[in-house]
Amino acid sequence: MRGITLAYVIALGAGLGFASAQYAVAGRPLLGMTQIGAWTSWPRSGSRDIDPYMRAYLVRGVHLPLGAGEGLELIADRDASGVGLDGRCRYLITGTTPTTRGWTLSVTDLDGHAFRLPLERSGFSDAEVVRDEQGDLRIAAAATPEAGNWLPLPSGGRFQFRLRLYDTPISSHANEMRPEILPRINRVDCR
Repeated sequence: MRGITLAYVIALGAGLGFASAQYAVAGRPLLGMTQIGAWTSWPRSGSRDIDPYMRAYLVRGVHLPLGAGEGLELIADRDASGVGLDGRCRYLITGTTPTTRGWTLSVTDLDGHAFRLPLERSGFSDAEVVRDEQGDLRIAAAATPEAGNWLPLPSGGRFQFRLRLYDTPISSHANEMRPEILPRINRVDCR
């Protein structure tokens, strides 16, 4: 009887251990995460003091983090009101970007892979976008074409925006950033 109980305890422990390890590295870890409005970042993911959970996550995927001196990647899977991004909706991305040598804004699936979208365009760079008179961004993101700076979205389903800031001084102190210095994602309407 004790043998069966011992075998049960060992099997349960091993199962829980494997399940918790899988959960810890299946998605981006909560450890080291910084939330800035709708945007999320892991500023230490490309630094020397990377935590073991982020290291395991990066080993499992195709994600290449920016080094600590190279820049910062911010990911948004929700709009400014906290509702998940959906391809059936239209969004307006407005505001400013922090001081940076350059930036890119792209649309990816929830795993970080680019979509095959119309015009083979899945992002903007700072050199391509047209700004308003004050220098602010105004990008329309929708599945159907829009006037001005249009960023195509998938026709349905969840997605995320990825904003990569290159050679920016804020990469070393991302925890101190305020939402006002990042672009705001507002939902316009849904079909």
